[in-house]
Amino acid sequence: MSVYTPVTQEQLETYLQQYSVGELVSFQGIEAGVENTNYFVTTSAGEYVLTLVESVSTDQLPFILNFIEQLSLNGIACASPVHLNDSHLFGELNQRPAVLMSRLSGSPVKQPDDQQASVIGLTLARMHQLASQQPADQFIHIHQWCAELGGLLMPHITDSEKQLLQHNLMETGLIQWAALPTGPIHADLFPDNAMFEGDKLCGLIDFYHACSAPFLYDLCVTLNAWCYDEATQQYDFNKALLILDSYQSVRPLNAQEQKSFSAMLQVAAMRFWLSRLRDIHFPKDGEVVTRKDPQGKMQLLELLGESQSLQLAS
Repeated sequence: MSVYTPVTQEQLETYLQQYSVGELVSFQGIEAGVENTNYFVTTSAGEYVLTLVESVSTDQLPFILNFIEQLSLNGIACASPVHLNDSHLFGELNQRPAVLMSRLSGSPVKQPDDQQASVIGLTLARMHQLASQQPADQFIHIHQWCAELGGLLMPHITDSEKQLLQHNLMETGLIQWAALPTGPIHADLFPDNAMFEGDKLCGLIDFYHACSAPFLYDLCVTLNAWCYDEATQQYDFNKALLILDSYQSVRPLNAQEQKSFSAMLQVAAMRFWLSRLRDIHFPKDGEVVTRKDPQGKMQLLELLGESQSLQLAS
């Protein structure tokens, strides 16, 4: 659980007066999440999730929240932001941007089954179809992001980790990034960001990594997250094929995406390895903070570099 900015009952009651959501009944910190402060909030009008945004700047929030609204309005199941009485999508609480979202039914996936994986492939493809019609604001060059953070981390990692990082940064630079279809993406679609009731998807959550980047990158993040078990260090190739087949039944990968597919899987692993290293070596202060072990993503990166079994798009 991560609570960087604690909130008192009195503070929350005052904040909620800016919404038409009734009176506060109860609230509690959410035992999930790494980068933002989250609370379940119950009012006389219903169930909500309050996020105090710690991970992105205020000027990025309109892009993120408008992206979510557009997805919701076009039939993609996701938690949607509640407008304040002045129609804004976020406010401020304890000097942090504050977003109130509808609380979805269902629960996060821990060990996704094949049907849930197939549903995610379809949903992600539909998201990308819709996103391709929207402005590609808040563009992030993933290679540059990895290179800059990698440079900061170099003095703090082992020689073998430096070699792994340098090799993968070189490989990443060979991808024809500008030729890949690009638009708004989720960028963090791990199983714990998908709420299910059985095999029914209730909705996607936690869009705070959303940015504009290649759709292929978003797909590879999702494949790694849903198909690699860090505990056993095993990649479920059958599940990966299910996700990919479902995805391509809606949005087939083009020739350039297929050419870049294997390398992009490694990029996706490297990006989360680096972010976990950052959280270890450059931690943010917080009341209660969850940090994930970087070893799992490093082992995935090594596996992807050695394996010839993941040529899924060829």
